[in-house]
Amino acid sequence: MVRIRDWVGNLLGRARLDGLALMALSVGCGLTPGELRQVRGHHIDIASGVPVLDEDLLGRLVACWAGWSVVLAELAEAAGEDYLFRPGRKVAAAKNLVSSWPARHRPPAGLPPLSARRLRSTWIVGLLSEGISPSVVAAAAGMSSPAGLAPYHQWVPPLPRREVIRLLHGHRR
Repeated sequence: MVRIRDWVGNLLGRARLDGLALMALSVGCGLTPGELRQVRGHHIDIASGVPVLDEDLLGRLVACWAGWSVVLAELAEAAGEDYLFRPGRKVAAAKNLVSSWPARHRPPAGLPPLSARRLRSTWIVGLLSEGISPSVVAAAAGMSSPAGLAPYHQWVPPLPRREVIRLLHGHRR
């Protein structure tokens, strides 16, 4: 992820900003492609210091992961009333709006192409790896129950033995 973020950060102009928006909204907030294309600058509340997405827009509480907070806050401030991803467009939900960006911007050899779905999966696995309650992760991801997280658990690394003992003894993370 670090190398992909560096590559996107070194793109020029609008390509850089759109790539950062794609990453911040998917790997930073766990939005689906259909959701991220709807987000405008004013949909992000940064008053508390943590970017929180508009609950009315998404129908759930989503706070940006710390690693993407600064980028998302800057993009939101710059966008204002416009869309964060691909601003200035006339159509709110053009076909292939999200998938066309990675098709036109290919990372150098050795790096996988960007995919909003894969970035969202990285967000889910990252939260689960941090020990965040599966019910909290599922709710933030827009899933009806934590059972929807089952396919992601294969990618979550096991906890160290000492941590397992501590948790089983009754201490919270």
